[in-house]
Amino acid sequence: MKTIHTIKVLLLACVAALGFTACDNDDYDTNQYKGGVSLSAFGPSPVMRGGTLRFYGSNLDQVKEVVIPGVSPITQIDVRQAGTPSEIHVQVPVDGPEVGLVTLRTANGTEITTLTELTYEEPIVVEGFSPAEVMPGDVLTITGDYLNLMHEVIFADGVAVPEEEFLEVADPRRMIQVIVPDAAQTGEIILSDAAEDMPNWIYTEEELVVGSPAAQPLATETRFKAGETVTITGTDLNMVGYIRFNAAAETPYDLPAADLAEEDEPSFTLNGDGTEISFALPAEAPSGAVELVLRSGLTVPVMDDFQAVLPTGLAIAAEAVKNGAELTVTGKDMDLVVSVTFPNMTAITTVTEATATQVVVTVPDLAQSGDLALNLASGESVTVPFTTLKPAITAFNPAAVTAGETVTITGTDLDLVASVVFEGAEGVEASYIDENTLRITVPMTASTCAPKLVMKNGEEVETTVTLDITPATNPVITAIEPGTAKAGEAITITGLNINTVENFYFGDVKVTEYGTRTETEVTLTVPAEVEPATYYLRMVNYAGEEIVSTVPVVIEGAEKLIWEGSWTCSGWAGNQDLAWGGYDWSTFQEGQTIIFVVGFVDPTSGWAAISPRMGDGWANLSVSQFDLVPGTEDQRVEFTPTAQDISDLVNKGGLVVTGDGFIMKQVLIR
Repeated sequence: MKTIHTIKVLLLACVAALGFTACDNDDYDTNQYKGGVSLSAFGPSPVMRGGTLRFYGSNLDQVKEVVIPGVSPITQIDVRQAGTPSEIHVQVPVDGPEVGLVTLRTANGTEITTLTELTYEEPIVVEGFSPAEVMPGDVLTITGDYLNLMHEVIFADGVAVPEEEFLEVADPRRMIQVIVPDAAQTGEIILSDAAEDMPNWIYTEEELVVGSPAAQPLATETRFKAGETVTITGTDLNMVGYIRFNAAAETPYDLPAADLAEEDEPSFTLNGDGTEISFALPAEAPSGAVELVLRSGLTVPVMDDFQAVLPTGLAIAAEAVKNGAELTVTGKDMDLVVSVTFPNMTAITTVTEATATQVVVTVPDLAQSGDLALNLASGESVTVPFTTLKPAITAFNPAAVTAGETVTITGTDLDLVASVVFEGAEGVEASYIDENTLRITVPMTASTCAPKLVMKNGEEVETTVTLDITPATNPVITAIEPGTAKAGEAITITGLNINTVENFYFGDVKVTEYGTRTETEVTLTVPAEVEPATYYLRMVNYAGEEIVSTVPVVIEGAEKLIWEGSWTCSGWAGNQDLAWGGYDWSTFQEGQTIIFVVGFVDPTSGWAAISPRMGDGWANLSVSQFDLVPGTEDQRVEFTPTAQDISDLVNKGGLVVTGDGFIMKQVLIR
């Protein structure tokens, strides 16, 4: 029976050609785009005497009188929407209205007059309705005259009953009877002629009162387990469309009535007289406030604190559980658990076994000690403390070593170890032999200690067995600053036994220029002939032995200045100083980089762009442009041309620089 009625707002072309005339008051602007009043459409026309006349436009809430020929100005104006767009309604008097143009008047006397005349249909008389209070399913009787011209009864919130669902009556001119829809709400009743474009509406003077169901709250001390039958008693429960659990939540859970549920979806059932609702509590239903959602969309509270059963008495028998092993959690109502979330993990772990008394799950490699969350289908969870098994060291073989030598570690559960951290050194990755044996190379900077074990899950374990470490005599580099340099620049090397190094080499290129040299530090100059690459420095001590550093240093090519000046680029102007023979691009090699050093026309502008292009037609290279964020400091923009770019620079006119909002100061090649 439920029908949602849509009001159709027609534009000028659909209803009537409208215009306006204004008085000589220049203070009142009728331009809708400047806050004035304008009329776009009105109707219906013909309208029923006693019916509703509707006006659409802009700022019509400023209209104080509607003048219909033959009757006094109408001042009772129902503003349905103010501003732009706007809508107002007036009731056409039953007696006196004549055919003619309609005028709208504002408070200061400005008038807007329709270009088409308002015409009329037979007067519709609504005497009243009974009963004054109804429940869905009751018969509502509306009495009056010419009711046979009405083809739709619309309840509050647009719930409509079409003519084909009217009940048969002896005198349809003076009576309409309908069954009150399930979705009906308290409010005015509208009788409509159901015209396709702009229907006539007749409002009742009184509001119809639609009753609500009553429900007895569930016992507050009772907890319900998923799958158990829950019963709600009350009156007129046939109005209920959904039972809403955890109603205050952003995403509550709704259990629908059987006729509203999709196939195989959980639902509730209703007894014949609407006094009892029963359902098997869905596993997805969480604790919280419970309310009934009526078919009208209104809600009726049932209880504020519904409690679903959660697992209790949780315990883990094992004192600690190894990552990768099975974990058993015991308790009551454990069959409610659908997944587990381990500490330090966002991903959930599926339960491999679940009974009423226990769940079994495999501990992930990355799980850490902490609170283990047992998750229910409802989104709720309960927690239990959980501890991971920790690895332990029992012995080193040999028990004493020199830094840089290899040592075998024996112990328990060493397959959980990712790295070993010695005092004075960074962690070193462990070479796995078996779950009780590891082999590592002691860092050159390590000193005697009981090392710390870092587990694969990130947990750290202190140990008690000490490894006797003799400091290394070979040189060890621990840092190089800066880590990126150019040929001819100085770098500083820090480490241990640096004073034992006679010579440093970048590949086969020997360093010849030094600054300070101490036991822990040396400053040297990168030789000019060192090619751009990443290097691990070779160190040769005074005995002629060679040691290779484990710390890399990147050597970039030297930068060559090919243009310098101060050229302002605005509006995509072009600088052709490096085009058409301005620079010999045949000397440019693949892998080299072009560097633009730029300032900005307006450091606060928010955007600038530089675009490297070829001379021939200013066509784009492989990168069409670089977008920049201006500031007060100069910026370096680096561009590494492709092989095709280099070919175009050589064969198609060289380099043109364009863009917007920057000041080019230098162009370099590295």
